[in-house]
Amino acid sequence: VPTANSYPAIVADMLSGAIACIGFTWIASPACTELEVAMLDWLGKMLELPSEFLACSGGKGGGVIQGTASEATLVALLGAKAKKLKEVKAEHPEWDDHTILGKLVGYASAQAHSSVERAGLLGGVKLRSVPADEHNRLRGDALEKAIKQDLADGLIPFYAVVTLGTTNSCAFDRLDECGPVANKHNVWVHVDAAYAGSAFICPEYRHHMKGIETADSFNFNPL
Repeated sequence: VPTANSYPAIVADMLSGAIACIGFTWIASPACTELEVAMLDWLGKMLELPSEFLACSGGKGGGVIQGTASEATLVALLGAKAKKLKEVKAEHPEWDDHTILGKLVGYASAQAHSSVERAGLLGGVKLRSVPADEHNRLRGDALEKAIKQDLADGLIPFYAVVTLGTTNSCAFDRLDECGPVANKHNVWVHVDAAYAGSAFICPEYRHHMKGIETADSFNFNPL
């Protein structure tokens, strides 16, 4: 996202470029990896994300830097896909991967960013566009209707994208409604806050995050 840069950010970028650290694995650069974990915990605490999102919680949570928000949406989809594939194979061992993947279906608002649709194409799964309300928000009742219809058609709902700050109109999907619906149907909830997520550093805007405890993954672009 184009934005002004602070002096510390410019210096940090110069240092990063000069060091030219290859940090794609812990063994390649332990210091880089540990710093990434610590820094993303700082960001999570600034946003007051639930402790489950933080590496310091002692659980399985923690952040990772992606190249773009589009990449983060794809990574979340692939994680949700792998999780659901494992669950369904345990329940139906006679089904092969191709059969299961053909049944998987994800959901996003009709106002979601184009990268969500692209993630579905790259992930090789169906993504269903759910109509938004008159304020361009995805609502819980619309999501539940779509999920129930697909279940009746023999499909397997596995992934739902809730956008907090659409690029079209900065609309905020009702996470407090969609999250519980998805949780009830064992659907992975990914929160795409790329456009407006930095605003949640300010306490007066955090009401837009209501229901964040129902999410499985969260991405935003720190500005």
